[in-house]
Amino acid sequence: MNESRATVNDLAKACAHSVDAAEWGEFVRRCTPLASLVALRISRMWVSDPSPATVDDIVQEVLLKLCEQERRILRDFEPRGEDSFLGLLRLVSSSVANDYFRRIYSTKRGGKVVTMPLGDDDAQLPMDGAGPAARIQQSTLLAELDEKLRSAPETISGRDRALFWLYYRQGYTAEEIARLSASGLTAKGVESALRRVTVWLRDEVGHKGSGGRPEPG
Repeated sequence: MNESRATVNDLAKACAHSVDAAEWGEFVRRCTPLASLVALRISRMWVSDPSPATVDDIVQEVLLKLCEQERRILRDFEPRGEDSFLGLLRLVSSSVANDYFRRIYSTKRGGKVVTMPLGDDDAQLPMDGAGPAARIQQSTLLAELDEKLRSAPETISGRDRALFWLYYRQGYTAEEIARLSASGLTAKGVESALRRVTVWLRDEVGHKGSGGRPEPG
């Protein structure tokens, strides 16, 4: 195979059964930029300023994930269009990145990971213990929600977006968020900001129901 001219789909299929250093080197070179981009994007949903080392750690975990169970993900991959492997890589990277931070915050908070449906049952945030397909689907939802929040900076500030994820995904209370020096808000102020963001987001995505963890206040 001419690695430099092969498509990423071809490289994925080849590496599913090959240990050729040139093929794997080119495959990693093609995959790393996208995996890094997704890792950075997901990291910013969890922390305000993720370090390059954190992103690198996640990318390494993505590559290890592709090699798990005798490269099952690569062996099961079936091309469905030009460079369609990149779509699969994006989902895997998102799932791995969220798992990375779930482990960290589960440990820091005594094993507790808070989840909360934003509306209907199908809008629930990722849950530990869910199957791989469900985690990937829910990780995609997280990215879509964050994209919604980022799409309206004149309505949802970067600060309020960070407060939203601290409360709804990382499990901090309004009082705990208020104690973070960067927030500059009282607990009531945090609750007000969270309520405003939640109402706006529910209107945007069309989910009017409520459940799970209640809105603050």
